[in-house]
Amino acid sequence: MAIDRRTFLAGAGALALAGALRPALAAAARPRYLSAAATLTGRQAVVALSETGAALYDFDLADRGHGLALRPGAHQAVCFGRRPGTFAEVFDLATGDPVATISPTDESRHFSGHGVFSPDGRYLLLTENDMARRRGLIGVHDAAAGYARLREFPTGGIGPHDLRLLPDGATLVVANGGLDHRHDAMSAAEAADIRSDLAYLDWRSGTLLEQVRLDPALARMSIRHLAVTDDGQVAAALQDSAEVPDGEVPLGFLHRRGEGPRWLAAPKGGWGRFRGYCGSAAVDLAGNVLAMSSPRGNCVGLWSTGTTATVGIADVHDGCGLAAADAAGSLMISSGAGNLFVVGGETPATALGADTPAEFRFDNHLLRV
Repeated sequence: MAIDRRTFLAGAGALALAGALRPALAAAARPRYLSAAATLTGRQAVVALSETGAALYDFDLADRGHGLALRPGAHQAVCFGRRPGTFAEVFDLATGDPVATISPTDESRHFSGHGVFSPDGRYLLLTENDMARRRGLIGVHDAAAGYARLREFPTGGIGPHDLRLLPDGATLVVANGGLDHRHDAMSAAEAADIRSDLAYLDWRSGTLLEQVRLDPALARMSIRHLAVTDDGQVAAALQDSAEVPDGEVPLGFLHRRGEGPRWLAAPKGGWGRFRGYCGSAAVDLAGNVLAMSSPRGNCVGLWSTGTTATVGIADVHDGCGLAAADAAGSLMISSGAGNLFVVGGETPATALGADTPAEFRFDNHLLRV
């Protein structure tokens, strides 16, 4: 990602290991948003935010965090370590107190930064990479048994990253990114032939139901992040692995099972504004507006989920984290500069203001609670 985010957050992670853990603070109100973050003092943390952006509590992580998941029917959430991750930290949603730490089964595996709970909150499903056998996996953990590992099943590809459950509660959609290593550690051969795909699986049986492969002409593209509408439409955000991205190649599409990808229209100014990189995706509460962020391009694009037409684009320095805001058609944005914004349609992004804590530099993702 952009140097102000990548360099700062990675450096902060190294410093955090040498510092004392900071205890979580009791929250006076229920959190509205959660994010992994780093601070200028070198801490890697999870921070809980109110609807106005005030920090309710925070707690330390052993390394840089990435995505988060909320457990239905329980006051718990999980933060997953950034790929190649070695932890998934379960915590009490009200206070930030630790509940459990999940680790990979052996050194040949790592977590990929994302996970999701089953609709009843019983099972946690998370993406993993099996480096020894070059395959992607979904690990299934039993939250009712201290998050013990129950089983695993293949994703049908390599380098799985984000995943989501469809509204039926049984179908899991996985972004198989097509690479084993981080983008900044790829060989030239890997970058030229990623073979990314979108996989639909029945998480209860592990059966692969459908696989959507990109056209060979898009072999450099990696599907990274997902969002799902209430009617089961999947939004996929991509990254161009080329050292010099092609500014004409679209970086997102919408998909329904049994159909082909519906590519998003180019935003105002063209796809070149995104510099080949989408960092996150989310839909508004009504499910009508899709947002995709580009911290490299310092912008967030908005599209209609019905027509794939562009709705607007907002200039946000190092903006990456996305989540639905309270109003229909509006999205919340978090930035690596430590700011929070609300955006909707053609209206310029509006900063939340004084409540936003100056201490934190938000990481890639923002979770609405």
